[in-house]
Amino acid sequence: MVMFVESETLLPRRRQSVADIVAVIPAYQAEKTIAEVVHQTRRRVARCIVVDDGSRDKTGILARRAGAELITHASNRGKGAALRSGLVYLREEEFNYCVLLDADGQHDPNEIPRLVDAARRANADVVCGTRMSNPRGMPWLRRATNTLMSRITSWLCGITLSDTQCGFRLLSQHAAKVIELRKDKFEVETEILVEAARHKLVVTEVPVSSIYAADHSSHIHPLRDTWRFVRLVAMILARRLGRAVRQERHAA
Repeated sequence: MVMFVESETLLPRRRQSVADIVAVIPAYQAEKTIAEVVHQTRRRVARCIVVDDGSRDKTGILARRAGAELITHASNRGKGAALRSGLVYLREEEFNYCVLLDADGQHDPNEIPRLVDAARRANADVVCGTRMSNPRGMPWLRRATNTLMSRITSWLCGITLSDTQCGFRLLSQHAAKVIELRKDKFEVETEILVEAARHKLVVTEVPVSSIYAADHSSHIHPLRDTWRFVRLVAMILARRLGRAVRQERHAA
């Protein structure tokens, strides 16, 4: 169940350079950080949409007070489900770029212009932030698994990306409308790129900061979410194999 709630305070269109940018922030149990993330994000975009994914704390209340438009899930469904709700909410809206970033302060909203500039320079539909140019502070296990997943995802998509698991990214309006998200959890980061490759969208990346506070706690579970990634890769390969077999039979 998804409940849509309009914000009482919407950011006015300040200047043309940012009026075409919207932001979607999936959030779960983020009451310590969400207000500041929304505040900083609203300085860089025309609209900020927070999807409160079934939080039991004050995440939704604080996001709305900070000026975000709020979508509330009645129960926790996962990051993929939250992003899907945000993109569905925007499906009939007009915008040029949609920026995706996390609610825990791991991404710097002041770097949003980097993603937008990269999209405009490369005429790209998807821009991924990469933390791997300076991964200082990233836990070693996260760095290792990220490197492996990025190589596998790059191979699957036929593009070379150094940080396919970074949630700080940009979608053009076209990408936001044609990409179909089915996965509910953290494998959505890979699913977005696989969908982009399927639709032959232009994908690029740009360096962003690697921010890990001393008290940072992630909702990612390394073993469980790695297993989900492996299942997604296996499903994609099985689907491709099945398609190749059918094409071969048809040609025969």
